[in-house]
Amino acid sequence: MSTIRHSNGLGCVVCLLALNAHAVTPGYVEEFGSGVAGFAGGAIVSHVATGGVGGAADGFLQIATSSPGSLAAYSNLPHFTGNLTAAGVTGFSFYLKDVGADDNLEIHFVLGNDSNFWLATAAFAPATDNWSPHSVDLTTPAGWVQIIGSDSFADALANTDRIMFRHDLSPYAQAPDPIQGEFGVDRITVLIPEPATAALLMALMTTSLTHRRRT
Repeated sequence: MSTIRHSNGLGCVVCLLALNAHAVTPGYVEEFGSGVAGFAGGAIVSHVATGGVGGAADGFLQIATSSPGSLAAYSNLPHFTGNLTAAGVTGFSFYLKDVGADDNLEIHFVLGNDSNFWLATAAFAPATDNWSPHSVDLTTPAGWVQIIGSDSFADALANTDRIMFRHDLSPYAQAPDPIQGEFGVDRITVLIPEPATAALLMALMTTSLTHRRRT
């Protein structure tokens, strides 16, 4: 019995170390109730207190340029960054809106680090009259293109220190195409496997642990 207790204690320590290693918070939802959730960059970043996805009393993040330039902003908030693969993160979802005139925006989601940065090739065109839901899938590398570095997409997922939203046009490179415009971002969600898949994984882990104890 003492051996099992010792093993359980060691397992808890290992779990805590693993949690600290990947930092990112699976299932986390950023509603921008206050503040900008760590977003900054070359564009003008601000918190708007009203008009978000939830209605008049809901806030959102606004990213804007006052003259043609890089319409982009990144966040290194711990909830979004770390070892995404180890944490079981499968993607990100978010809402976008063109909060100015119809700027013909093509918004992309970007992630990675200074030496290994990847852009999701799906171009999202936010509407001016409503918030539209979008998502990016981290399990399909074919939907991404590298804009900085030479390491693999898997390495970028394991060492993500920022996420970014930016306007850009194909072909994609390190520097985005300049534009004057503004758009809103709201309800960023760190996606994890669907409940059925998560339940199956938990069952397999429990079965494995039970088998080891009996052995």
